[in-house]
Amino acid sequence: MRKVLLFALILPLLASCIDDDYVDYAAIDEEIISEYLTENNIQAERDPSGLYYQILNEGIGDPIGDGTSQDDKVTFSFKSKTIDGKDFYTKDQNHTAYLSGLPYGFQIGLDKINRQGEIILYTPSLLCRDPYGYIYGEKNTVMIYRISVDRDQDDIDEDIIAAYLQENNITAERDESGLYYQIHEEGEGGHPDENAVIDVKYKGMLLDGTVFEENEVGNLQLAKLIEAWKVGIPKMKKGGKATFYCPSQMAYGHTPRVDSKTGKENIPANSILIFEITLNNFL
Repeated sequence: MRKVLLFALILPLLASCIDDDYVDYAAIDEEIISEYLTENNIQAERDPSGLYYQILNEGIGDPIGDGTSQDDKVTFSFKSKTIDGKDFYTKDQNHTAYLSGLPYGFQIGLDKINRQGEIILYTPSLLCRDPYGYIYGEKNTVMIYRISVDRDQDDIDEDIIAAYLQENNITAERDESGLYYQIHEEGEGGHPDENAVIDVKYKGMLLDGTVFEENEVGNLQLAKLIEAWKVGIPKMKKGGKATFYCPSQMAYGHTPRVDSKTGKENIPANSILIFEITLNNFL
């Protein structure tokens, strides 16, 4: 079971990033959580790590990962507050991440439900840390997380793109990566590789047709661009024209983008993007 693997991974990591007060924090947090649950008449299970949890919905999807790997992706939304009731994170949006990069409490808790499940975690302060040292809450504070697990964002994006193409009577090729594309004009010569420097004219749009960027620019290093372009541009030739239908995870994922000129958000989180591209030249 992953739980055994988690403890083997988590405990050495925690020991390497905390001070000698670990036992004191653990004892204090245990008391705080126990008192909170008693005062609020909450029935919660206790994991050996010190994490308390309530399974609201076990889920009807697949288990989160195969039980042996920490490189499994999970798509989820969550809200959090301190145990004394202060809201900390209240955005209702999907995040997609590898389990190994999530806070330790998340890793332990998500192992207990399936995709499309929901769980509440009463999390000791030391389990609010992720492996990179970031704290998902206030330092040395017991946090309460309510986590809802969705299908993989890749699957969600696939359904949205397929429906969009059908509704708009668009015939597009699908790359194994999940990128859909149309080659309108083939162009001439060979194809650029993943290390090419490209000159392009392009227009970027949301699925509702909103244009978020339009430009003609040269000397772009393909290797530094979004994954959709890394996959799609090598399918083109010099002078070729194409349209890319990009899953959110091949663009900007759950991170909203802000227009550099206006300072306003122009690409919401988990947006599927459409790019109309002319490949002027490449080296």
